[in-house]
Amino acid sequence: MIMKKCILYVWLLLCGATVISCDDMLETKNFTDISPTNFFKTEGDMDAAVTGLYLPCTTNWGYTDGGTGVWLNALFNADINAYYPAGMVTTDVVRCYSSNIYDEFNVGPSSGGAIESTYNVIRFVARATDIINQISQSSGATEEIRNRFIAEVKTLRAFYMYTLLDWFGPVNVKLDPTTLMDNTILPRPSQEEYIAYIEKDLQEAIDTPSFPDKYNDDLSNWGRMSKSIAYGVRMKVYMHVKNWEKAKEAAEKLMSMGYSIIPEYEDVFNVDRTAEHIWSVPSNTASDNYYVTEVLPSDFKKGYNHLGTSYIRGDESTYYSGWQVFCMRWDFYDTFADNDKRKNAILCEYDTNDGVRKNRNNGMTGAIPIKFTDTQFANYGIQKAHPVLRYAEVLLSYAEAENELNGPTQEAINAVKQVTDRAGVTIPESALVGKNEFRNYLLEERGRELFCEGQRRQDLIRHGVYISRSRERGNNAQDYQVLFPIPQDVITEAGGIVEQNDTVQNFV
Repeated sequence: MIMKKCILYVWLLLCGATVISCDDMLETKNFTDISPTNFFKTEGDMDAAVTGLYLPCTTNWGYTDGGTGVWLNALFNADINAYYPAGMVTTDVVRCYSSNIYDEFNVGPSSGGAIESTYNVIRFVARATDIINQISQSSGATEEIRNRFIAEVKTLRAFYMYTLLDWFGPVNVKLDPTTLMDNTILPRPSQEEYIAYIEKDLQEAIDTPSFPDKYNDDLSNWGRMSKSIAYGVRMKVYMHVKNWEKAKEAAEKLMSMGYSIIPEYEDVFNVDRTAEHIWSVPSNTASDNYYVTEVLPSDFKKGYNHLGTSYIRGDESTYYSGWQVFCMRWDFYDTFADNDKRKNAILCEYDTNDGVRKNRNNGMTGAIPIKFTDTQFANYGIQKAHPVLRYAEVLLSYAEAENELNGPTQEAINAVKQVTDRAGVTIPESALVGKNEFRNYLLEERGRELFCEGQRRQDLIRHGVYISRSRERGNNAQDYQVLFPIPQDVITEAGGIVEQNDTVQNFV
């Protein structure tokens, strides 16, 4: 089975077996009638159930949740109301063309959109718990195969839990299969308890002998969880809580697993399954990636071809103008050195349909972070994978953890040089004089390397400047807004048991 092509079909099958009496986001009673006796009889049954858990992980618009009947944005959908774009526009890298609640820090508990869609992965945590339990009880495959599926689901569950932690802080996830039919609402756990749950899942997955290291050479399974993704999620969690020793350890493990920086920056986004890709969300004709169209202006001339640093007009029949949703802030664009090759993936001028050449001095609100430069196609979407975790991030995370532990050591510098050498730039001497200087440099270098990949908000929060930089842009951001509000429906249904983030300072 090719997961990329079957994921939506499989989920429709799973939705047919789903029974939910209401659309409450905390409701889990009767959420499935699948059981070891009527479903998980073969390896194929297990594969279908596991594949269905990936539904939020798509570049397409979204999905209808089989448990609630509610349509929701997928996590890696490029729409502004999805997880990673909504987070991006709260940062110093990206802005919206027009007024937007995320850009302006005006998101409230009843805003819906991205907060509702992102919070909904709490239901997939519960479904993962059910599937782990049912695979454990099934005799429909060998123990080795069952253990491989369980490791995959535990890694995916850990990622969903990290996603919830990233946006909302710790939430009351369902991890005990015996409580899935119990609708008792529990308070939010402490951050320490919540992190321990994630650690346990990832360690058990990593310790599974039958769990593959990676799928880069396996097209049919590329995009599935693997042991290297488990290490990557662990690295991100430890970076999140500033556990530098464990973050460094996870990064070092990934640095020993055969990944490397590929020669050309643009190929990271134009070529799938390279040695730099640890986890990417695949895209195909059944599940387009709409990122490019989201960033192109509405008057962008039809036809796009990118050769080196030049923009030229292409075949007008092969491209549509864009939807002009978000762009790169000029202040951030100006942090790139003139010779930085990564600027080849950013447009700072373009021709309109009326033949006008626009640039920053003639009508461009911001630069266009095109990212995917090989984009000749005949529709609004492209078939390019969205990189969630790649080796460049690992190297920069290793360098940051090493710096926090030991200062700017040669090991940390060497890791960063792999990234900057490809970009054709050098680490400034001023960044190497001490821990603080190297820390500040790494924050900006991560922004230049990983722009528009969904990492910047996490980086700014970790460095303690997320709110202050928002205020510098004129927003009335409050300290507690390092977290997004939990949807009001959840707070109301919980009747005071679940605390809102504007009252929970210890989760920050």
